[in-house]
Amino acid sequence: MISALIPDNESARLAALDEYNILDTPVEQTYDQLTELVSSICGTPIVLISFIDEKRQWFKSHYGLEVEETPRDIAFCAHAIHQEEVFEIPDSRKDKRFHDNPLVTGSAQVIFYAGAPLVTPDGLRLGTLCAIDNKPSQLTDIQKQQLTIIAQQVVAHLELRKVEGIKESLVRKSLSLTNTLAAKNKELEQFVFAVSHDLKSPLVTINGFTSTLAKELIGQTTEKQQHRFSRILKNVKNMADLLTNLLELSRVMKGEITKVPHDVTSLIEKSWQRLLTKNRVLNVEFILSKPLHSILTHQPLFSQCVDNLLNNAIKYRSSERNLQLKIHTEESDTAVSLFINDNGTGIGKKDHKRIFHVFEQIVEGEGTGIGLTIVKAVMDKHTGLVELVSEVDQGCRFELRFPKV
Repeated sequence: MISALIPDNESARLAALDEYNILDTPVEQTYDQLTELVSSICGTPIVLISFIDEKRQWFKSHYGLEVEETPRDIAFCAHAIHQEEVFEIPDSRKDKRFHDNPLVTGSAQVIFYAGAPLVTPDGLRLGTLCAIDNKPSQLTDIQKQQLTIIAQQVVAHLELRKVEGIKESLVRKSLSLTNTLAAKNKELEQFVFAVSHDLKSPLVTINGFTSTLAKELIGQTTEKQQHRFSRILKNVKNMADLLTNLLELSRVMKGEITKVPHDVTSLIEKSWQRLLTKNRVLNVEFILSKPLHSILTHQPLFSQCVDNLLNNAIKYRSSERNLQLKIHTEESDTAVSLFINDNGTGIGKKDHKRIFHVFEQIVEGEGTGIGLTIVKAVMDKHTGLVELVSEVDQGCRFELRFPKV
């Protein structure tokens, strides 16, 4: 008996075999059907799908044979993986390499053998699809061709299996990362909420004492000192506004919502009246195109969203013309869109995405940079969209698209 040599590319071959994760896997009908088909084509009672690892040949499918593996040093397939085409032994008893092989002299009685190598797309031979008989035989050219084609189908199934394995691994990693990210986001939200809440109290104290001190010393301070008091109070107010907005953003992001149909006309009118109370000297044309379509929404978040957009329209109105606000709705098969149009200073196209990020400001030093982040967070909660159409000095058109389900 002559054992097969170890291939020169053995390390790469074993690594490829390991990547397919096929060894010692359970019986699969897909592979058993292929070996049964080969038995019919080649007229042999035994057909094997054999993989050669470091010390053995292991059978993924073993039609007509109960053995699941044999040592590598006696394996016919260990010789076959050195061949590019079908490796055929018409009568092993007359071949000096096999005549005294235990697989020939023992109960298996491997007399005829024909093995087509299982070749990966990288040209590595992992094992064979082999046909075996207990008597001398020989395949026709057509049978050899068909054996080779089916061997290629075995490799195709291996490739598909590997792709599915990679896909499952990526899905698991994605789910793990998603869960980790969700947990980190929750921790961050809790941190922002706690810090924002804890800082509001001392800010109220600072604002109160500074205001009182400024009034008590009004007759003893210079104009420059009074300006400094004013700057302190302004910055305290900005900080308080920022913390308030951060708290609002935190509540929006971590809260669960229940959506019900709302006649949003009255909600928008109430939002506008609240803003007018704070801006009594405002000269504005407010156009509400009635009737507005009913929207499936969470009322508190909807009002918060509208408040932010109307407040921005007031804050960034043009000094060249009186403010004009137009609001209407449009309905499609899947959603209802609320449009809020103004004729203010507008936003350049390069800033359209940036303004929805936290702390991004339309005008440097104006606002907290959180209002539009809240709007986007509200729409995300509704599984909806917010879109902007705007040019510098051409006003803004915000579309809030609410799904119907």
